[in-house]
Amino acid sequence: MNHAKENKKVLIITYYWPPSGGAGVQRWLKFSKYLNCFGWDPVIFTPENPDVPVVDPSLLKEIPEGATVLKLPIFEPSRVVSVIGGGKSTGRTGAENKKGGNKSLINEFTRWVRGNIFIPDARAAWIRPSSRFLKKWLAKNHVDAIISTGPPHSMHLIALNVKKSFPDLIWLTDFRDPWSDMDYLDEFKMGARARKKLVEMEREVVKNCDHILINSPSVAHAHLEILDENKHTLIPNGWDNNDFENIKSGSENRTHFRIGHFGALYGSRNAPGLWKAVTKWNSEQERKVEIVLVGSIGEDVRKDMENTDFIQHLPGVNHREAIQEMMNCDALLLVQNNTDPARKCTPGKVFEYIATQKPIFSICNSPSDLSQRLAEWGLPFCDHNDDASAYEMLHNVIVDDGQKKIDPAPYERKALTKELSELLDKLT
Repeated sequence: MNHAKENKKVLIITYYWPPSGGAGVQRWLKFSKYLNCFGWDPVIFTPENPDVPVVDPSLLKEIPEGATVLKLPIFEPSRVVSVIGGGKSTGRTGAENKKGGNKSLINEFTRWVRGNIFIPDARAAWIRPSSRFLKKWLAKNHVDAIISTGPPHSMHLIALNVKKSFPDLIWLTDFRDPWSDMDYLDEFKMGARARKKLVEMEREVVKNCDHILINSPSVAHAHLEILDENKHTLIPNGWDNNDFENIKSGSENRTHFRIGHFGALYGSRNAPGLWKAVTKWNSEQERKVEIVLVGSIGEDVRKDMENTDFIQHLPGVNHREAIQEMMNCDALLLVQNNTDPARKCTPGKVFEYIATQKPIFSICNSPSDLSQRLAEWGLPFCDHNDDASAYEMLHNVIVDDGQKKIDPAPYERKALTKELSELLDKLT
């Protein structure tokens, strides 16, 4: 007789799912990959036809075998914006994070529509049909818990509707980024009424969910006035040991010192101080620095790099190839958005960076969650315009070889999934 204990089931409501690529998909793809090792089977609910900024079909291989994936078509207003504006959709419905440049009337109008009509975000029209779909599905299928992850924070409103119909079902919200004070909201010309509605939505979600997951300490601060002390748990982003299998460092025997940045650079995510420092370094030092940028680059960042000759650009690589490119570098560059809301965030890529055991150049505001974490690790950082400190960091790494290595083991994805499963066990 087989007495094997049957796994519990958790419904995960997420906008980002393979073949969607980029940072947004990694957290819950990796949790889903390892949950069944700890007694939980994931059921994924995700759009059938999302408008995502990055596509990475290689991630389809990471979906756990036998996982249930429920899909429902979604209307994406960003596609309409793209047609009207004659440009490429950004996935943020008009947000391009520009501090200047050409702002046509159409662009201004689409930003206003995004901020004042689509609340809480451009996926708002998907809330009602998704809620209906899941309520019918749950009436016939059992799960032990629900997790909603945002952004886009419409996913939490879907879960809120489900929770109201199934009040005994445990519901966890996962805030990968801040919500009502997210840094790009100002670009959408959001009026007082829209902002008030956004805050009310956020508070209703926080009040009605059973628990909140956060990936950076300060994400919870905006909610603590209505949170019980034990209503939130910090589980950071991490790195997956499988991503590094059979990948070797390719940085030996190179005359130039190669620094790699992985991810988009745009608007407030820029490092003008570092670009100046590298220009000065290459005019003074024998061993030259080159910077490889893996990911998209905004027009404003390109302008800051116009007079540089040390930049290489690799726009489209999949996640596995990005890991290989990291290992091909001598050091890695981390640039945090230069905004106040970004102080509450810890970029997920920092954990993959420490897993490479390469030196890390970090550009961020201080105080912030990221600067505090870097200080705890004993890693250097400077702000976005500080070329003198950036030059000092270059000297410390290239000449003095003076940066310590951090133990990445506590941030391995399987270990973090064990923490999540223990929380789910406790709550259910």
